[in-house]
Amino acid sequence: MKANELCNCNIIRNGSSKLTAIYDQALLSSGIRVTQYGLLKYIYLLKSPNLKQLGSSLYQDRSTLGRNIRILERMKLVTLNSGKDKREVKIILTKDGIVSLRKARKAWECIQKKIIFKLGKKKQEQLIEIMNDIQSIDLKL
Repeated sequence: MKANELCNCNIIRNGSSKLTAIYDQALLSSGIRVTQYGLLKYIYLLKSPNLKQLGSSLYQDRSTLGRNIRILERMKLVTLNSGKDKREVKIILTKDGIVSLRKARKAWECIQKKIIFKLGKKKQEQLIEIMNDIQSIDLKL
């Protein structure tokens, strides 16, 4: 073992933490974090999804998603309503949620452009390609 040995997982985790901090700083004035922005965006796009639909779109497990939705509910950005089946819960954006999403969207677009400019088109495309390749790795190597 060496202290300076390459670990792809640590490289990606450290980069992800830095990138998350950059987006969170950019979204600060909207009152939400980039992870919350992603949830609100998909709730908006899926038009009042249930937890299963939202989880499938975001590739998140139900318990993590449920915890994060409860935070958005406490922030009064979403409401939870029973669907046709009482076990099904629909997640609905509130007026405050729509306002926060729109405000965050402007900040997100601005920081997104800055990051793409900093990386350059070629590196941006490589980043996407690398992350897609990683997502396709079979766990049973």
